Amino acid sequence: MSDNLSKLQEEIKSSNGLHITSSWLNHTGVEEYFSEELVITVKASTPIAEICKVLAKNDQVLPFYVENQEQSIGAAYANGAQDLSDSVLGVQIIDGSGELLNFGGQVMKNVAGYDVARMLIGSKGQLAVVTQISFKVMPRHYVGELKPHIKTVERSALREVIENRLKAVFDPRGIFN
Repeated sequence: MSDNLSKLQEEIKSSNGLHITSSWLNHTGVEEYFSEELVITVKASTPIAEICKVLAKNDQVLPFYVENQEQSIGAAYANGAQDLSDSVLGVQIIDGSGELLNFGGQVMKNVAGYDVARMLIGSKGQLAVVTQISFKVMPRHYVGELKPHIKTVERSALREVIENRLKAVFDPRGIFN
């Protein structure tokens, strides 16, 4: 485990409230990439452009649209980039108690319990600190050109209930605002 993650865990354990940005996390790079398996695991602060450059060497792409490729993959995950949830295989987080947790994995089908890796997409850093994400990738010719979709910003009552329950599980002390 990196020193940055250990320090972050200690900071969370001793804090009453945090606002964490990807630059503060400073956790970048490709952790693992299996081109033949169409799977990549990246650290959350890694710029999307850097990931795309690695994938391009094998004529592969991330199969979701992101307008700003200079932003980190963690920012796209936290903000809920269009179609990103279909590509997420697993996630590593630090919860509100400072525990390092892994959900999902690097396989296309993982049916053990709730799909936490996808439930945290769009949480805007209010439930946990995302440290690492695993994605399925696709051959460039299979995906074609990715275009932006119109995304609504409406928040349903059901979504509010689900988010409040997730907050109670992942951030019971209310660390992340």
